[in-house]
Amino acid sequence: MGRSFRGRGSRSAAPRAIGIALAAVLATALGASSASATPLGINLIVNPGAESSVGVAELGNAIAAPAGWLTTSNFTAVKYTAPGEAVLDTSDAALIGGGSNYFSGGPNNALSSATQRISFDDLAADVDAGKVSFLLSGYLGGWAVQGDSMTVKATFLNEANGILLSSLIGPVSSADRNGITQLLFATSGLTGVPVGARSVSIAMTAARVSPSYNDGYADNLSLLFEEPESPSEVPEPASLALLGLGVAVLIARRLKQKANLS
Repeated sequence: MGRSFRGRGSRSAAPRAIGIALAAVLATALGASSASATPLGINLIVNPGAESSVGVAELGNAIAAPAGWLTTSNFTAVKYTAPGEAVLDTSDAALIGGGSNYFSGGPNNALSSATQRISFDDLAADVDAGKVSFLLSGYLGGWAVQGDSMTVKATFLNEANGILLSSLIGPVSSADRNGITQLLFATSGLTGVPVGARSVSIAMTAARVSPSYNDGYADNLSLLFEEPESPSEVPEPASLALLGLGVAVLIARRLKQKANLS
């Protein structure tokens, strides 16, 4: 899958984050009547930015497992106001619409993860007809020149939990970040949901290179389902002929007007 990274200089980061937030508000406003339906064009990930959690206030030994996620090791939610040297702060949050918290690999571990599963049985007919595409995205990063990193994988499963397709974004390397503590936008690109898929597992994995804190970071994750874009219609030869005739008439009229003026 392709990937795209955008950093501090991106003007499109905040508007995109705002769009994701508005989509979440819309999803809440729809109420219980639509709770069983899988919406198109609305973020399907629960607690995609660790905002439904009380993040830890310091990058020490404290852990706050993010709500809505099944975590391993010391994966945690962290406040952007947590003090420290060259850490993510409220200015980083403002750049991406990051709210109060972000995801982190957490203290004293080399590998930690957070997963959740999303079912979409109600879309079975459209999925099997090839009418549904997905877009996985998020902001990923790490600390300064260290090589700690975060990846996010969407694994599509059939009814028997067999793997049909996996899509990975990240990791964002220290070189990608220019050795700066920051979050960069990563995306899978629009891809078709595989025929037979009935659920998708979303897994964040934070990997540590330098001890002792696992500084793989993420925020504002998104999984959108969309209808594939319809190809542009190619004009029929007859339509092209009429268009050419119209242009020729217009040119002839203008030439005649110029002749009369001279």
